[in-house]
Amino acid sequence: MVNFVIVEDNPHHMKKTKEIILNYMMKNKYEFDILMFNDVTEDLYDLIKNHDSNYIYILDFELPKTTAIEVARNIRAYDWISPIIIFTVNGGMAFDTFKQRLQILDFVNKQFEAQKNLNELFDICFEQLKIRKNFKYKIGKVDYSIDYDKILYIYKDTIERKSVIVTDKNEHKIPMTLIKVKELLPPEFVFTHKACIVNTRRVDAYVWNEGKVIFDNGMEAQFLSKTHKKELCNK
Repeated sequence: MVNFVIVEDNPHHMKKTKEIILNYMMKNKYEFDILMFNDVTEDLYDLIKNHDSNYIYILDFELPKTTAIEVARNIRAYDWISPIIIFTVNGGMAFDTFKQRLQILDFVNKQFEAQKNLNELFDICFEQLKIRKNFKYKIGKVDYSIDYDKILYIYKDTIERKSVIVTDKNEHKIPMTLIKVKELLPPEFVFTHKACIVNTRRVDAYVWNEGKVIFDNGMEAQFLSKTHKKELCNK
């Protein structure tokens, strides 16, 4: 899932930017959403502070209450991953210092080849974020989807005979064997134990003498077998 966040006080440019995103995403199979703000608001700052997915920010340089540079500073206080693109009306504005300090992807002249430039930058964004398809499953008539990067590990519930997907905030029980789940996952998901698969991108440490995995958010899982040590050490 990728979220495009547009902060733009001009209704015409807001509409145009949304159309560019929609046209670009029609060629992709990724799930996405477009969030629009005409100025900085509490909702925008809440989103910045509590982001939990892939975000691409498109900011108008001049805003009613502030500038895109200040918004970018706020974003970088909590998030150094999400790409930031800033719209200007002056193609000569380079702002190299800000680009370096705040890791701004680029400054784009909204009045000159905006669609072409944004499309090229979106390609870079998707590569930078390594946005991929979600893990999808179905229970009854309900379809579920979980971002791969939110998954910490999946373990076997021997009592209910289900697989349990553990994310940063939730657990999802699905009527599927671990072997079947593994077939649906990308290569970075590896068995650490016969009853557990971990997302190696989220692992902070393997504590072999205690048989546990520590994840980047501080959570732990007591599913680590030395029989998988060679495979895990090569990841």
